[in-house]
This record gives sequence, C-alpha cells and structure tokens, in this order.
Amino acid sequence: AMSFFRESNFEIPTENNKEKKKKKKKNGKNRDWTWKDQVELVKWTDRCIENSLLRLEPPDLNKIALECFASIMRYMGDLELLKNQHEVDCALTVLGYCYKFDSLKDEVYCQIMKQTTNNKSSQLDSCQKGWRLFSIIAAYFTCSDLLKPFLFKYLETAAYDKRRAYHGTALVCLHNLRKTFKYGGRKMAPSIDEITAISAGRNSKRQIYRLPGGTERVINTKSTTVVDDIVEELCKVIGVTSINEREEFSLYCIIEGQTFTRPLYKDQYILDVTTDLSKQGAIFYLIFCRSVWHYPLRLDNKLYIEVVFNQIAPDYLEGLLLVMPGEQIDQDLVYQVSKVAALLHKAADMDHMPTLKETKFLLPKPALSARDIKPPQWVNMVQGSWAEVQDINSSVAKAQVLEILSQWQLFGSSFFAVRRESEPVEGGEHILALNKHGVHFLDLITHETILHYPFTEVISTRQMETEDGTLFLDMKCGNLMQQRISRIQTDQAVEIARLIKQYITIDQKTRGMTLDSTVPDSRSQSRSEKY
Repeated sequence: AMSFFRESNFEIPTENNKEKKKKKKKNGKNRDWTWKDQVELVKWTDRCIENSLLRLEPPDLNKIALECFASIMRYMGDLELLKNQHEVDCALTVLGYCYKFDSLKDEVYCQIMKQTTNNKSSQLDSCQKGWRLFSIIAAYFTCSDLLKPFLFKYLETAAYDKRRAYHGTALVCLHNLRKTFKYGGRKMAPSIDEITAISAGRNSKRQIYRLPGGTERVINTKSTTVVDDIVEELCKVIGVTSINEREEFSLYCIIEGQTFTRPLYKDQYILDVTTDLSKQGAIFYLIFCRSVWHYPLRLDNKLYIEVVFNQIAPDYLEGLLLVMPGEQIDQDLVYQVSKVAALLHKAADMDHMPTLKETKFLLPKPALSARDIKPPQWVNMVQGSWAEVQDINSSVAKAQVLEILSQWQLFGSSFFAVRRESEPVEGGEHILALNKHGVHFLDLITHETILHYPFTEVISTRQMETEDGTLFLDMKCGNLMQQRISRIQTDQAVEIARLIKQYITIDQKTRGMTLDSTVPDSRSQSRSEKY
C-alpha cells in the first residue's frame, strides 16, 4: 500500500531537491518527506482525513472521498452517526458513490485498508466492523490494475496468518474479491437485512431451492454466490459430478402471476435476484431443473430419478411426447403406453389395480381420443400390465417409466408454442421442440416433424420486438452455400435462444471443438430491436 501511495501521489526526494526541502522546513509549514509520514498514511486514524489518499480526477471528487471516509468511520463506530442515521446508511453511501464514480473505487479500498491497519480504536468492535464493511465492498467492486497486486497482497497477508485477530473475515474479503474479478461484482444494492446480517457477522442466508416434484433444499447462500455455484451444489446432491454433464442443468425463477419461468444465467448473483424480487413484493421460487438432454439418463440415484421423472411426466401426460401419424397410435407404442400407465399408478404408491376412472388420468391426453382404440380397451390393457409392475416400489416404477420413454424420439425435448412467420405459405401454429437432435417444428395435432434443423446448421438467432410488444425470434439456418431465416412469433424467445446456445455449447464440447464465435449469446440477443 505504501508503494502504491508513493506511485500514485508522492515524489520521492532526491539529491537535486534537498535544498528546496530545507527551505520548506525552515518556515515550519512544510517539512521533509519521512518514512514515518508514509507509514502513518496507511495506518488507522481516529480523525477524518483532510484530503483524499490518492490524487483524484476531477478534483471535485476530493470532497466525496472525504465523505466516504467519514462514512467508513461512522460505520466502524469511530465517528458519531448523524441524526437519524444508521450504520446501514453509511455502507450504502460508500457503495453508492463507488457505483457512481469509477475512480473512487481505488480510493475507498485504500481508505478501508488504512482503517483496518494497526487499528487502536477505543471502540472494541471498530476493526471487526471495518473488516466486515471491507467484505461488502469486495463483493461489489474491482479495482485498477495498478492497485490490484497491492490489494490482494494485503488481504492474503491478513487472511493466511491465523495469528491475526480477523483472519477469518479477511479470508471472506479475499474470497469475495476473487469472485468479483471473476463475475464482475454484485449489481443490486444490498438489502437492509443483508447489511445488518453481515454487520452482525452472519455471512450467508438460508435460501430455499426447489427440485421438480416438490423436494426442497436449503443452501447457505453467501453475498457472492452465483447461479453456477448453486447448480454445482445441487448437481452433487443428485449424483452428477461431471463438469460437462452439469452443463445440462439450470436454475429458474418462478414468479407468481407470471405465465413463464425466468431462466437465470450462470454468472448472476443469487442475492441480486432475490433482493430485486423482494423489493418488488413478488412471491417467487427458485427451481433447479434439467434444461437440456444430451447425456444418457442416470438411474443409479433416487433423487436424480425423482427430479427427471417429475419433469418428464407432465409433458408425457399432456401428450407432447406422443407422435400419432394420421391421429392413430402406432401398434408398437400401444403396449408401451399401457405399461407406462400401470407404472405411473405404481409410482404414485398405489397398491390396487387401476380403475376405469383412474386410467384416464394415466394415459396421454391424445390417446383417449385415438380413433382406433376405445377407452374400455385401454382399461383392459392397463389392467393387464398391472400384474407386471404391482410388486415393485415407487422409485423403480419411475425409473422404468424413464427407461421406456427415453427410447421415444421426442423424449428430452423442451416444447414451445410458436407461430411461423417466415413464409406465408408455411405460416401457422406449431409446436417447437428442442432436443439433442436439433430444432423441430411439429404438427399441432399429430406431433409429426414438419421441419428440422440440426444444431450444426443453426448459424445465429436474433430476438426482435415490435412497438406493440410482440416478440419474434429469427433463426438463421443452413450452411455457407445456402441459408434461410425462419422467423417465429413466441413469448419465449429468450428461453429458446438460451437453450439453443446451451445445446450447441455442449455439442461442440463433446466433439472436442472450441465454442464458435457465431454461437448466439442468449443474453446479448435478449436486447430487443424495435422495428
């Protein structure tokens, strides 16, 4: 830090200017540069500084720098709080100024290093509070390349020396700063509850995460916890340890009153998301799901089976996985549908044979309206399959359902209601299915594939929005010689673009390729274009 101050602000005396220094010493107002002066600059003080520690541009920032220092002192208890002021206000003042003035970040880091160095305050918790404020700041802001090595060295020295009183909090600061340099820092101002908790020494919040099927997991979520950390943690819970396989899972936010789930990006800070939604008064849930289906199923983990089963079962019962050419079910699938119905009954922990009334809720909806098979026939076939499954337990039944359905061509698809606008002749309502084989436009009734693009032919995506708020997604598909754009109208353009990117990324990794720069970034594409 001393070296940094010298490089930033001070001129080391040389032989050439000794005479000048001697003259200054005589008048008593200016005295020689000494190491003691420099040491005092980087040590705790019980008085407000008169000038910023660094030379700031524009000079007007000096006054704001002094206000930041006063806020740090008030937070630490070394300066009396203003009327109706709380220590939370002091922390928010510092964060607010750093957010507004980029050049203040180095100054504030130097100030907080100064106040946590050789702290001799009469306030017993002054240094402790200083380190806790340090941890908050480190979760939000990076510093300049010039200060970076000094800042990290300061924190490493304090964190790795267990003889130091606050090495634990210093380690939190170091962890936060590393995450900030990796992910860019928090974006939302912390809530009053978060600052209060950190000020009291509580560095994490017990956040509930839901899994399909209703299972809940409570994970201690820190100030710098990002979505990718939670995905990794929950993947371990369900037995997924491969980094590549982990790419298939995502975290979503379900907000009451909204039709669609909101996908969360890997580098989003969890507490930014929850703080923003809490400020809006929203009732929300964070849910962990498998979002793409590239790798084979893992049926050796009971919780994994539960998660995947509860994602697949609703789409199956809705009939989305069933392909019915001519609105008839292929004879080879009839037996499978009957057995799956019996397995679903067992998966619900039922011990009796499915009744007529129960059977209709165990079959895909389109199966009930199939021309060639009447409801009584379905009941007889489902009851005939019951003998094969009545002695197995619920978890085994769910695993067998997944084994059967995994052989179906639309298994592992994400389905979206879209309208194709590319060519008037082809325009109309479709189901868009995304799976490991590519992009499929399906017939609304039969679910036969009308148009298919493998991901190797998806060149780019672009989201657009009209003045009246209608959302479109343009997909440029083809090869270097021939290309075409398919425009679709959909309210889920962001999620479709995100999943396409996710599939392409996994596909290229498995083929040993580096991610192509042409792969659409779902986040940058979400910036709407008006036309």
